[in-house]
Amino acid sequence: MMTSVYYQKINSLQVNIQNSLVVGVIITSFNVKTFETNSKFRPGVRAVWSFTLRDSEYDTINVTVWGSENYISKLNESFSIGCVVEVINAKIQDYPHDGKNEKFMPTTSSVHHLVINEGSALIQTHDSPDKKMYETLLHAPMKDLATARSLSDVLKNMESLREQYVDIFAAVTFVSDSRNIMTRDGRALVCRDFEVNDGTTSETIGFKLWEKEWIRRSANWEPKSSVLFMSDLLVTTDKFKKKMTLMIVRKTIITENPDVPEADKLRKSITEIDSISHDPFVLPKPENIKTVMTIKEISERLNQKPTTGDRVQFVTILYAAVTEINMENTPGRDILLTRCALCKRTIDNNQDSCMNLECPCGNGRREPTNIHTFYLKINLKDETGYLIGCRLTGAPAEQALACSVDEFKAMTQAQREELKWRLILENCDVRIQVLGPTPTFPRVLYNILSLERVREVRDQ
Repeated sequence: MMTSVYYQKINSLQVNIQNSLVVGVIITSFNVKTFETNSKFRPGVRAVWSFTLRDSEYDTINVTVWGSENYISKLNESFSIGCVVEVINAKIQDYPHDGKNEKFMPTTSSVHHLVINEGSALIQTHDSPDKKMYETLLHAPMKDLATARSLSDVLKNMESLREQYVDIFAAVTFVSDSRNIMTRDGRALVCRDFEVNDGTTSETIGFKLWEKEWIRRSANWEPKSSVLFMSDLLVTTDKFKKKMTLMIVRKTIITENPDVPEADKLRKSITEIDSISHDPFVLPKPENIKTVMTIKEISERLNQKPTTGDRVQFVTILYAAVTEINMENTPGRDILLTRCALCKRTIDNNQDSCMNLECPCGNGRREPTNIHTFYLKINLKDETGYLIGCRLTGAPAEQALACSVDEFKAMTQAQREELKWRLILENCDVRIQVLGPTPTFPRVLYNILSLERVREVRDQ
């Protein structure tokens, strides 16, 4: 047991200090990583978790925690971004600023690094009267705003900035729902897309979040209201899209709604930005959709020329009655599709895998992993017209029907008809993505993002 500890500010830490107590607010946190170890002292699965601690406007330090999988998971679940914590008896190490490790952790003011090993150091909640002071540091930018480059400048100079880090001060213009992704090696990951703009260009810039803490916090970001100061974004090549882009990496630190007067000015400068993603495959959170349109207004919008690109696309709320739902398979139109869990391609009924030669399940390198999803066609009607063939698929379909795919498969046709009449002729709140035709795809797509009976919405 430790008989005494010595309170230390981050800027006063030295390698030879014992029994230190450092208080600070967690400003960024990384996903837990697990690994197998063959050590004769600690065999089995081990885990590591890293976060960054801040105790003043100027002072920050990185912290790494090592231990058993259960120990690390409990700590990670207990202490999130915004928590004010006490780090007791951590090992103080020199931070190797040799370039090799720089890209794997945020740049901090301290030349040291705190290491917590299970059984020899502690993290606990700090609940003293000065807690509020630490919490305000969450909204203090990591750097002077003068370091931020305008998006227009970055976009013009992408090639010359290749593999360099830049700071951006911008407002959120779009936030997607979180998405579950299966990697090629079979790992299940969660991500969220969002876009920003700073008023210096008509273009929005898209980012992906992979760290679960930021995915959780970004659920509360509001388009045209939430402002972010993002330090140390990497300018690099997006290998999938084959173009230069800005990327959030482990060095990046995000400050939400910085407490600076420039934030309000920024919000006003992006009021005219359309709050939908320019990537039609990235879907918004239904609760962030605010615009209400009739079917007539949707049709009129579709007949306008697109302002950017070659496709009209928008999201809207439509109050309409459901007039038809296909609840039985017909030739050439299955209501339950089989997809590859890795590449998401549809699998034909007479095949076992996706047959995609770039996918491990399709080229035979691993056993096929298939999932089943709804693919329903719905007709909608309001007092101004009809929308025919709207698509209700995946999770939105399960939520609208209050029924999982497995439960649906076990139903008789009579039970399916009963499920259908739960929505037929009911007035519904429909959140919908509309994708206009293109030269290569001449049909309009109506993708339903959520569908609820109006009385259910009002009861919530």
